[in-house]
Amino acid sequence: MEYKTQSETKALADAYTPALASTLEQKLHYLLNALECMDRRVAKDLERLDSSSAEEDLKEFIRQDILARHQARRLPLLDSAEELRALYRASARDCEN
Repeated sequence: MEYKTQSETKALADAYTPALASTLEQKLHYLLNALECMDRRVAKDLERLDSSSAEEDLKEFIRQDILARHQARRLPLLDSAEELRALYRASARDCEN
């Protein structure tokens, strides 16, 4: 097994930082795009619901159900996006130093 000195390891890590940042950026854009698509789809569902001829009580029940499901699906993606954003900022700062 080949062992590298600490300076060699740091040099290798520094060489791959832009690739890591690029991958993080791609993943972050993908997640943000997915969140945007989810939000648009829910907005369309709510518009259709508002224009329907159903009773107001039923509309409110369905609206609350749509919003609750949306939040349940959206929250994990939002948390992941925040983690990736923090990692991306940290890697960008490392590239600058």
